[in-house]
Amino acid sequence: MSNQTTILQNKFLKLRAMQPNDSDELSRIYLDDRVNYFPWVKQPKLTDFGLAILGEKVEIAMLDTEIVGFASLSEWDSFLHLLFIKEGKHNQGIGAVLLNWARETAQQPLELKVVTDNKNAQRFYEREGFSIVAHSNLSKPRNVTYRDDRNS
Repeated sequence: MSNQTTILQNKFLKLRAMQPNDSDELSRIYLDDRVNYFPWVKQPKLTDFGLAILGEKVEIAMLDTEIVGFASLSEWDSFLHLLFIKEGKHNQGIGAVLLNWARETAQQPLELKVVTDNKNAQRFYEREGFSIVAHSNLSKPRNVTYRDDRNS
């Protein structure tokens, strides 16, 4: 559902598919969030973004002309790989809009993984109706798998 527009706090939030010239700005958002909130990632780099989204569908969230977040979906298995919001734009509903895009795009119930230490993300997905379906305690870092079974 590209080119979707939503009103958030009296501003127009527009979703659109990633374009090649978005890569630098998305790489910066990805790196900044990983540095600030993912201490288990050792030596993150700007180039990590391009590798992380290979083969995935990426949707961009924009307020006016500013990119404020993105989501990356692996369509073949309905797996939400990435959902990142620009620093200073959290808690404004942007993540929920991107999550709804992923839900509407996925062909099966949406699944995703969250590192166990990432309590903010866990609270967000649980608030959005996701349930834990698996624990991966042997992974480094440990994580849980969530599934959206609302429509099953």
